[in-house]
Amino acid sequence: MISRFFSVLILTLAVFTGVVLFAYGMQYPQTSAKEQQEEMQTPIERISSIPSRVLSSFSLFPLQKKERSFFAVMIENHQLARPYHVGLEDAVMVEEYMVEGFISRFVALFDVDRIPKEVGPVRSLRPYFLDAIAPWTRIVFHAGGSPEALSRVQSGNTFFARNLLYYDDENHSLRKKGPLAPHNLFLKAPLIRSFLEEVPDSLSLSVQWPLFPTGMPEGGENAKSVSVNFFNPQHNVSFDFQPLSQKYRRTNGLEISPARPSTVVVLEVPIDAIGEYGRLSMHTEGSGKAYVFHSGRMWNARWSRSDFTKPFRFTNEEGEDIPFAQGQVWMMTLPTLERVSWE
Repeated sequence: MISRFFSVLILTLAVFTGVVLFAYGMQYPQTSAKEQQEEMQTPIERISSIPSRVLSSFSLFPLQKKERSFFAVMIENHQLARPYHVGLEDAVMVEEYMVEGFISRFVALFDVDRIPKEVGPVRSLRPYFLDAIAPWTRIVFHAGGSPEALSRVQSGNTFFARNLLYYDDENHSLRKKGPLAPHNLFLKAPLIRSFLEEVPDSLSLSVQWPLFPTGMPEGGENAKSVSVNFFNPQHNVSFDFQPLSQKYRRTNGLEISPARPSTVVVLEVPIDAIGEYGRLSMHTEGSGKAYVFHSGRMWNARWSRSDFTKPFRFTNEEGEDIPFAQGQVWMMTLPTLERVSWE
């Protein structure tokens, strides 16, 4: 029985390797010298040398799900909170928006099958964060929020939200020693799982994976380092491309983020108004200018979105989708792209 199992395994591996290498050769013709070198490689070495963009085009991987489900967590980005960021490295996507005082805040999107051990510091909700996550999930965890945001999650059946301020008490404290309040509330995996069990089927979305088309666009400009000016050294942001990992190191003020995005997108979204307590109002429907950064390059783009239930689309001058790199997406919204530079 054991020998038969290994025989089947070896045969399957051989067939799989042949199919993949055939497609690889069709898309990426090699020189005869390289072919001779590849002939000396083992099947495993051959597979590991194939670019991920080729492997990703195969639907025969049994572990690659075409649909996934997600949940979102509001995360603080005040300078006192940044040293304690945890969980961002596990997010599928992070959307960054300005809040009061023009300091940014994150809403991080996580796969329900890959729940991080801990996420935080968790902070309050804003209406445009709900608009941001709606195409991909209706499940959001937060700590307080603006009156408009709380009204949206407390009335109707559009979102499943859990306000963690209601779960933070003497018997079940979510506060961590070290960070100063209100930057000390953290959400751990067991509580996330218990919340997810309460989600009604009507709000448990399964969406297409990956969230955006992937691949390598033509053209683009060299952009190994991206800088975003928030007019304050404590809040300025840089994304530095790491060639070995094909990811970006994000630095915010003096803090290096645990997140390692593969694609960075910056959208120009005007601020419509500044209301009570400095709260901002903006609309993420319509269209506008954008920059797409990945693989150490930059592409001019245009974002568009018909309503808050539809995902953002990023296109070039011909109206064609600009594909992203595989991996984490970092999406930043600014009132003007004049804040962004690269080299």
